[in-house]
Amino acid sequence: MASLVVCGAINWDITCFVEGLPVPGEEVTIKHITRVSGGTGGNVAVAAARILGVKEVALIGALGKDDIARQQIATLEDEGVITTGIQHIAGEESGQAYILVDQTGQNVIASHLGANAGLGLKHLHGAQVKEQLEECRGIVLTDPPLEVAQELINLAKRRDVPVLWDPGILISPNREAVHSLAKEAEVLFLNETEAGALLGADEPDMGLQRLQRLGLRNHTVLKLGAQGAALLEPASSLIVQVPALPLKELGLNVINTVGCGDVFAGVFAAYRVLGASLGESLIMASAAAGLNATRPETRSSPDRASLEEMVDRSQGLGFAAQERKLS
Repeated sequence: MASLVVCGAINWDITCFVEGLPVPGEEVTIKHITRVSGGTGGNVAVAAARILGVKEVALIGALGKDDIARQQIATLEDEGVITTGIQHIAGEESGQAYILVDQTGQNVIASHLGANAGLGLKHLHGAQVKEQLEECRGIVLTDPPLEVAQELINLAKRRDVPVLWDPGILISPNREAVHSLAKEAEVLFLNETEAGALLGADEPDMGLQRLQRLGLRNHTVLKLGAQGAALLEPASSLIVQVPALPLKELGLNVINTVGCGDVFAGVFAAYRVLGASLGESLIMASAAAGLNATRPETRSSPDRASLEEMVDRSQGLGFAAQERKLS
């Protein structure tokens, strides 16, 4: 049975690589297009499975009854992800994302939620899903509908199972509800935009102060892209910072940043399930996200052996965690 359960979106990613992102009213030429499996839930599950192994990660999500769904299931199962918790919703298209990526790796994304928006509470009560939730050692939530996230958080709390939550697109329309639910998560993942929307601050010191004022006592991880990542502990006023992987020194270049935040969350959660400390998990997640950015595919996260070898190589280049207390 799976040691980690992931719940979130499953999308078909249509990625268009361009010289530069267009401004409103501008037309740009596409250099090439990729069509691959994606979505935050799917990406997190695959990244975690590459660390934990076959049949150690289960995915709860929703697809339509279409060709995309069949391709998605086959791809996920090839990665060793348990797919019995994925619902197929009649009359809905499987989710799709349309992505533009420029030559520096920056991107803009427009998503069609499709079947993802149809995931509901009734889908959590199937025998296989209930068994997965009862036997897992951790739950990662990305962007399921808010009522589903709330129910999973409540179920996890009753069983004392840690929840790691990346609320993503749920924040803007549900800020107060997310504030309330976030208090129940062991780890909260936020990128810079999300931290600004939820906390009113997107850098570590101000973010920690805002968490303390809001009464949040869990661990909040800021995903800072080229600046690395930071773990904030409001109860102890501790900030743990990890730089970005030193790609230039390693002879690597950024190609595509799509999916790097998902890889970060999946690898962080996987190492927590393995018993790693928060600081160790932060280092491994930051390294995996950095490696993912050096390849064109959205799901380019490494396996455990490759990742740990890369972290060992990078330590001599200054890739290490630094702790400090906020005075």
